[in-house]
Amino acid sequence: MSSWDAVGMAKAAPGADRLLEVVAVLLLGVATVGSAWCGYEASRWNGEQGDLTRQASDLDVESARLSGIATQRVAYDASVLSDYAQAVAGQQVELAGFYRTSLVRPDFLPLLEEWEAQVEAGQVPTNLFEDEEYLQEQFAESRAVQAESEAVTERSRSAGRSADAYVLTTIFFAIGLFFAGVTSTVRSRTLRTVLLMGSSLTVAVALGRVADLPFI
Repeated sequence: MSSWDAVGMAKAAPGADRLLEVVAVLLLGVATVGSAWCGYEASRWNGEQGDLTRQASDLDVESARLSGIATQRVAYDASVLSDYAQAVAGQQVELAGFYRTSLVRPDFLPLLEEWEAQVEAGQVPTNLFEDEEYLQEQFAESRAVQAESEAVTERSRSAGRSADAYVLTTIFFAIGLFFAGVTSTVRSRTLRTVLLMGSSLTVAVALGRVADLPFI
């Protein structure tokens, strides 16, 4: 090797080392900011999951309350209908009129009239507990709230999955941060290059994940 070649390599070496240092600094910066961002987003999504879980729980309680009221309403209608039928069968006109005007719920009157029409036509009235249209109407509000609760629960699960995804992405950034950080303690240019390539790969994967994740 000539003296000129030696001088050229000596000048090139510091330049290559400087380039590796710049790349390491850039990766450290990106990985640090990315880790902080992912930690922030994971915290926000965990909070969102907690809020949605509480909302779903409140909706479940409300659905149960409405279901209880609907059950009581059905039981009341069935009891009044039974007493009214007995009064009609016993030809107790005044008692039947009292049941109809004072005890039968206004919303139940159309069904009672339909029931009476079926009896007059010689048909067997539909059992109140088997009347799907009637039952659907009584429990409609409770079922609507329950459906809303299930939708909120699914949103809560989705928020939890987003939080977990951000935590995993933070790990990728941490790995990239580690690889870029240890290069300052390594003298071998080849090993430093390999470490920086590993850091670049993991940081790139982390950035790709962040681009696909929702954010609050």
